[in-house]
Amino acid sequence: MQDHPHFLDAVASSACFAKAPALKRLLVYLWEHRDDELSEYAIGLDVLGKRQHFDPKVDASVRVHISRLRQKLREYFEDEGRLQPFRIVIPQGTHTLQIEEAQPEPTAAIWIRRLKRAWVPALALLLAVVSGFLWYEASRVRNELARLRGTLELPAVWQAILKPGRLTRIIYPIPVFYQWDTIRMRDVRVNHPDGWKTSQTLQPFVERLGPPRISQSYTVSTDTMAVIQLTRFLSTHGRALEVVPTGSLSLDQYGNDNLIFLGIPPTNAQLSTYMDKLNFRLLDGSGTVLNRNPLKGELDAFTPRRGSPNQDGVETYGAVAVLPGHAPGTSLMLITGMQTSGIATLVTSPHGIDDFTRRWRSANSPAHFEFVVRTISAGLTTKSAEVTALREIR
Repeated sequence: MQDHPHFLDAVASSACFAKAPALKRLLVYLWEHRDDELSEYAIGLDVLGKRQHFDPKVDASVRVHISRLRQKLREYFEDEGRLQPFRIVIPQGTHTLQIEEAQPEPTAAIWIRRLKRAWVPALALLLAVVSGFLWYEASRVRNELARLRGTLELPAVWQAILKPGRLTRIIYPIPVFYQWDTIRMRDVRVNHPDGWKTSQTLQPFVERLGPPRISQSYTVSTDTMAVIQLTRFLSTHGRALEVVPTGSLSLDQYGNDNLIFLGIPPTNAQLSTYMDKLNFRLLDGSGTVLNRNPLKGELDAFTPRRGSPNQDGVETYGAVAVLPGHAPGTSLMLITGMQTSGIATLVTSPHGIDDFTRRWRSANSPAHFEFVVRTISAGLTTKSAEVTALREIR
């Protein structure tokens, strides 16, 4: 039976899978490779169209699709395929198809089904008696389902940011370190393999120890946390994602997808190209955002208070910009600051999205805009985050 193609055809061609072509492709692929040892990476490349840099540890889209297929198979065999002698199942925690014999329906269940057919008039009378209660319960359930569906739908402000039908790439920085044996150093003002040649800070070490080796095995912890938050949020809402470091971004990828850049110019040199044209400009390494053309009532700089009596954590400011992408139908988002994880918390948490959306709509929901974010953080824990200024980019 397991090699008979008609069993799979009956499932794949059912009405249950008619409106789920992606899950149908995944089902056929798993069926054809059911005797192979499959990895999430292979499924991502072969079925979901992921690129070679795809990392299943940070991109949960394969697991999300497997979970949806598991539920879809359950729905099919409880309805259209209930008379099938066999069942296709995906055990929890795996991505492998298994064929199981259908368990005989309990005798009691068979008699109940027969009684329902024989006593339809009586059942109709009973339903009429309790119709009021059922109507109330149905309304309550519909409202709850609508609320749950709303939690999975990408918020309106994010729909405006990320153009549909495009892969979204989250690009995180990898700072350049210079290493002499067990000594590893970094000058935050340079982020290039040859930067040690012009760094006054590093020159005494160069003169004493010679040219350094280059080390790029470290990521900034707040950027790493921001990547995790953004990946979890966008993948949960069904967006196709890829996470890549700056050094792995090729020119063809640079223009064909939605891009989200993280970091500060010393760790992500691409940011400077865009930030020089913006009104809100991050002052490197200070947690301050300059306001080049303040509107009435705005500050000319958003500067964190030093020695603040606030016991909750450290205050800092960052800037976010949403710009046109490099190709038609794409977007570019910059998330810049010393605490990118705090900014990511604002734009992905329910409370933060409400604040973010309110400020965006008060500016007439522009397609391209920039804003300043104030965060209070204790280590990698964000205590609070809020939008302090937002304006349209014309």
